[in-house]
Amino acid sequence: MKNPEEIKEIRSKLNTSELADLQWLNTELTTFLATDDVSSEGVTKLENMVTTLNNFRRTYTQRVMRLMKAAHMVD
Repeated sequence: MKNPEEIKEIRSKLNTSELADLQWLNTELTTFLATDDVSSEGVTKLENMVTTLNNFRRTYTQRVMRLMKAAHMVD
């Protein structure tokens, strides 16, 4: 069983996969903004970004839910 300090540390850190996804999204959005062409390639890039963001949001929400279940140990 984890102590409150371990739970707080887990809560405050994103893992390397999540950080990589966010970095990729940042790069893709920057590239997308720099390119002002409207094309099917742009739609594909947007769809990929939306999918990545939705996956990130899903895992982030699951982590928050797990922490809420363990809240009796934090506060």
